[in-house]
Amino acid sequence: MHNKVTIKDIAKLAGVSTATVSHYINHNYSKMSAETQKKLEKIIEMTDYKPSNIAISLAKNFNKSIGVVIADITNPFITSVMKGINDYAYKKGYSVVFTNSDNDVENENENIKRLNQQNLSGIVIDPVLADNPFLETQIHKNMIMIDRQSSIVKMDTVVSDNEACVYRFIQLMLEKGYQDIYFVSFPLENISTRLTRYKGFQNAMHKTDDENLIIYYNHDQFRRTIEQAVKKNALRKAFFTVNGPALLHLMQVIQELGYSYPNDFGVGSYEDLDWMEVLNPGISCIRQDSYKMGVAAAQRLIDRIENKALNEPALIEIKTSIVLRDSF
Repeated sequence: MHNKVTIKDIAKLAGVSTATVSHYINHNYSKMSAETQKKLEKIIEMTDYKPSNIAISLAKNFNKSIGVVIADITNPFITSVMKGINDYAYKKGYSVVFTNSDNDVENENENIKRLNQQNLSGIVIDPVLADNPFLETQIHKNMIMIDRQSSIVKMDTVVSDNEACVYRFIQLMLEKGYQDIYFVSFPLENISTRLTRYKGFQNAMHKTDDENLIIYYNHDQFRRTIEQAVKKNALRKAFFTVNGPALLHLMQVIQELGYSYPNDFGVGSYEDLDWMEVLNPGISCIRQDSYKMGVAAAQRLIDRIENKALNEPALIEIKTSIVLRDSF
């Protein structure tokens, strides 16, 4: 088996420097004569030389690799995000390094530091805390935030249209005759996805108070709160959960208390997980295009790396879709 032809071999055969070969590979022909260009073209064709990503990166002065910092790799939503990032990066000739912060801000900071030490071209971050002060030190680097957003957008951020889609969904529940609808969530503090979804809920319900907000802290407290809400008045009731895990807690309580949906109340949720469709009845929900979010984040990052004409940081919203089943 013959050894693979290298950039040094091409330079030696052509009688030029490796830098000149790199310029040719990257179509920077102003650095050489027409004669040298033709000579390199012929030698590369004869040797069937295929430039490596390393050779291309050296010429462009960047490493064709990007890092991805994931808040919680066990989150079902993130799997498709990661695939979208990886697929687009691969298509563009970039390799991807994934890290998991395990929902810990300190781990997240360390992951970013380690990736920076590897001299990667850029980073996509699914943050534990979008307003993490450490991220303020990274805003002048090639970094894209995904899923969660900071209170003031200072770097490119890719999110779902959280507020608008919840507004539309709650309007559908109201149109079905549900008058007393509750927003079921984990604590809202500093979690932009929960806050923006709740804002969409409040706008649809024309509410400025938290009377119809139910927070899960622990199972016993949550069970009591749900039971009190169901018995509170004679109005037709419904529950909208902020995500799949919150819906799972609600379903456990429904089973324990002997209620059934949509007979006793309506149910809807943000996020579409496989098990929500096989329930009887299936759960009506908001479906995120998490794969498209990953692609959009990778595309925006690589555009920045390759100096496409991008100026101010952008908030990029990826449209969701509403899936209606028979839960309300």
